[in-house]
Amino acid sequence: MKKRTGKTRILALCLTAALSITLFSGCGSSSGSESSASGSSSSGGTGGVKDEVVAVLKAEPSNIDPHGNTELVAMTTQVQIFETLVTKDQEGNIVPCLAESWEQIDDTTIRFKLRDDVYFHNGEKLTAEDVVFSIQRATEKPSSAAIFAAFDPENTKVVSELEVDVATYNPFAAVFNYLASTRGEIVSKKAVEEMGDDQFGRSPVGTGPFVFDNWTTGTSITLKRNDNYWGEKPAYSTLTLKFITETANRALEIESGNADIVLDPDTSDLERLAATDGLQVVSGDSYGMSYIGFSMDDEILSNVKVRQALSLALDLESLVPSVYGEYASPAESVMPSTIFAYTSQGAHEYNVEQAKQLLAEAGYPDGLTLTLNLPNSSEQQNIGVIAQNMWKEIGVTAEIVTASTSEVIASGRRGDNQIVIMAATYSTGDPGHALADFDTRSDGFLRPNDTHIDELLDKGNATYDETERAAVYAELQQYIYDQCYMIGVANKMVNYVITDKVQNFYCDPGDIPSFAGVVVTE
Repeated sequence: MKKRTGKTRILALCLTAALSITLFSGCGSSSGSESSASGSSSSGGTGGVKDEVVAVLKAEPSNIDPHGNTELVAMTTQVQIFETLVTKDQEGNIVPCLAESWEQIDDTTIRFKLRDDVYFHNGEKLTAEDVVFSIQRATEKPSSAAIFAAFDPENTKVVSELEVDVATYNPFAAVFNYLASTRGEIVSKKAVEEMGDDQFGRSPVGTGPFVFDNWTTGTSITLKRNDNYWGEKPAYSTLTLKFITETANRALEIESGNADIVLDPDTSDLERLAATDGLQVVSGDSYGMSYIGFSMDDEILSNVKVRQALSLALDLESLVPSVYGEYASPAESVMPSTIFAYTSQGAHEYNVEQAKQLLAEAGYPDGLTLTLNLPNSSEQQNIGVIAQNMWKEIGVTAEIVTASTSEVIASGRRGDNQIVIMAATYSTGDPGHALADFDTRSDGFLRPNDTHIDELLDKGNATYDETERAAVYAELQQYIYDQCYMIGVANKMVNYVITDKVQNFYCDPGDIPSFAGVVVTE
């Protein structure tokens, strides 16, 4: 599959950073973007290193509890504060983090041995009790229960102070990918029980390289360096995460010198920012994609010919660059091309006349009217407007309704959506996660109703042999593609803007970067 790779110098920066990573410096990121401040002073403000790093997020988190939200801005804050049993290196390999070793006891149980030198920010030592509490909590809380549905809380047990058995209900090949995700972050049992969920979500206690300091509602969150951190400590003492919702204002913040790093820049600004003296655009492949989803139990859309007609009427070769410029490529499957077991179903076919024929065969020779539900995001709305115009060519009127992402999802779960346009980042990097919205046993906003998908998902989850597992997911991708339950729009890149004084900033495919290893020179 041909990919748009953006600026050569930008991707070279990502590659150089990846090759220079030092894995012994801690594990603050679930996707391996942790780094050490190699060659810099460990005490902020000395040796020409700034004592405060300022990063800009696109929104304010609702909370920063690992089991209390589904927001990337919250997860980005969490990975600075919390850690997981295992993490991933830059090549996607599972490596130790809070657990120094592990062994597979049986098909459904893994015994982890914890590090003996890890302390929470409240001074309490990390023990197996905290791990059991965290995993059991992840299976119960609404925001994390779906991700951790395969884990068996009853049989996840303390073996000794520093040994814990983590259990799943059935053989689960993706277990390490899920434990390495933000849902697998370990919380302090004592802190949660003393503070309660609400207070904990506003002033969390983890084991990571940064300690929560202050939250100014509507403005920023401030974190301080954890001077008792078991790994390599950050080179600076203060990390400030600002919330700026307007994309133009996020760009202005770094252009004016008030920020060092900006997350989620608008792709329309990237060419200008890359050409601005003192700034760099850092891009890399991601676990993210945008897609058009159909309610699978909607009376009109339950006809595969209608879905296929809508697909054939889209010219992705022109749509994708119109929305993303060079920073995405047209999708050729139903999950991102970076996910394990990805297979291409071929370049998307654009055929207006065939689309019209299929609509007529489906009983709509004069066209029809459908509702298109869009989140309040310039990305999805830009896709929606272009799709709306393309569908007019085959006689389909798409009436656009906008709401927040959470409202669009909730509406879908109620069965009130017909068509949605979403952007998703599957931070585990696992195919079971990427295709989980099609599981009929989940509270899916696509209203899934095809049990054959359930059968293949279960088979893929239970297959430990990677070759056999990949074959199962290849079959599943082809099936979903043939049934046209969704239209993949774009394989997205992760994009960040940094000043040229920022060192050791790494691309994160899950779009949840750690800032622990960053160094900003004066």
